[in-house]
Amino acid sequence: MLTHRCVFIVQFTLLLLVALVAAKTKLSGVQEDIADYKDFKKLLRTKNNVLALYVSSAKAAATELKVFREAAETIRGTGTMLYVDCSNQEKKKLCKKLKVAPEPFSLRHYKDGDFHKDYDRQLNVASMITFMRDPSGDLPWEEDPAGADVLHFNDAAAFSKHLRKDIRPMLVMFHVPWCGFCKRMKPDYSKAASELKAQGGYLLAAMNVERQENAPIRKLFNITGFPTLIYFENGKMRFTYEGENTKDALVAFMLNPNVKPTPKPKEPDWSADTTSEIVHLTTQGFEPALRDEKSVLVMFYAPWCGHCKRMKPEYEKAALEMKKSNVPGVLAALDATKEPSIGEKFKVKGYPTVKYFANGVYKFDVNVREASKIVDFMRDPKEPPPPPPPEKSWEEEADNTEVLFLNDETFSTTLKRKKHALVMFYAPWCGHCKNTKPEFTAAANALQDDPRVVFVAVDCTKYTALCGKYNVRGYPTILYFSYLKTKLEYNGGRTSKDFISYMNNPPSATEHSEL
Repeated sequence: MLTHRCVFIVQFTLLLLVALVAAKTKLSGVQEDIADYKDFKKLLRTKNNVLALYVSSAKAAATELKVFREAAETIRGTGTMLYVDCSNQEKKKLCKKLKVAPEPFSLRHYKDGDFHKDYDRQLNVASMITFMRDPSGDLPWEEDPAGADVLHFNDAAAFSKHLRKDIRPMLVMFHVPWCGFCKRMKPDYSKAASELKAQGGYLLAAMNVERQENAPIRKLFNITGFPTLIYFENGKMRFTYEGENTKDALVAFMLNPNVKPTPKPKEPDWSADTTSEIVHLTTQGFEPALRDEKSVLVMFYAPWCGHCKRMKPEYEKAALEMKKSNVPGVLAALDATKEPSIGEKFKVKGYPTVKYFANGVYKFDVNVREASKIVDFMRDPKEPPPPPPPEKSWEEEADNTEVLFLNDETFSTTLKRKKHALVMFYAPWCGHCKNTKPEFTAAANALQDDPRVVFVAVDCTKYTALCGKYNVRGYPTILYFSYLKTKLEYNGGRTSKDFISYMNNPPSATEHSEL
């Protein structure tokens, strides 16, 4: 009897261990059950951001697999991590079909149903997470070998910790990935960091303040333009750097920050260029100059405007081409910061604004900025077709939907009363969100008679704090809540059937790990 009982206990323990291992595998964030090519293609159809790790064996690629699993824990909801062991008998055919021969591993990214590119970043958790958040983006500055001597702060916590512990003089460049001026400055900033590091005692640092987790820093230092460079000493902010963005100027400033830096050279006034073919207008001469011309294109600009600076050489080039080819008409320009009354009269709200005049009378706005297109337009000036009406927001379209649109104030109070809530955190510009919207809406309408169930949408461009609270880092992010106490990630398909099936058989905290 005792022997049978012992056998039973051993068997039960083994089954429990197997179940725990299986659950751990399932909850690790890595998908490992794809062995058939059809299943693989189905995965690519349903998941639009997939990073696949192929290995010759788990033992041979143990280090890479560990990094892969750790990264997967963070990016769940943003992307899918697929692991394929090509030494496995069932998965050999899949590797052969995909023409994958890992030695000992191969990392491939798939986007919107197709192969995108081989993973080309550093093999560490932070780099893999950054890549999965924006697979088509440029190489992050912190991963560029040329910028190895720049100290990069990933978040506000790391920045604050450094200020408490390190009192060395430090210049911090607060930047965003899309900023052209930031991109142009990075090489000089990186070289200055290397030179100062060799001398010892000085730091050049950087922080990407576009990330949601760095929003508090942006607000704390009132950062409204990019790049913004702030000098710190003894862990405290002293002042904003206003000097030139060159290596020598940065090094000279750090070696003696109390000397006022040489101000950036003032850009020459465009209207002072006597060699230009552009006619520069003023308030007094505006109407007389245009009255005598049959065809005039006027560029309203601001000297500090980056888009204007990029358009200027194209505009000049177009004027020369018109002169050379005898194209009728005049290209003119007006500094709207010097002549605000004319800008106001013609409702100029942004720069550059390009308007077409005939015989002194305004006709229409023109969206041309390249030399060839400007010349083509002046050869045959025609009014462009009217722009399409602006898209209605999802909430404005929601007259016939059961989706609830919640905000910072209504989110908690509403979800505390709901047993089953599926929440889609989205951005209006996000293509994947637009594709998911009708399916999510259809599911909400189908289950509208169940008082326990609610489908919720949150616009993360409006309610950034709410989305930050739930660690939303990609769109759409879909989470399941039960009375706001249970919070689980939704990793299913994105059709109405998938949503309905999930909410008809909601998960329990014992089946899934909470976020």
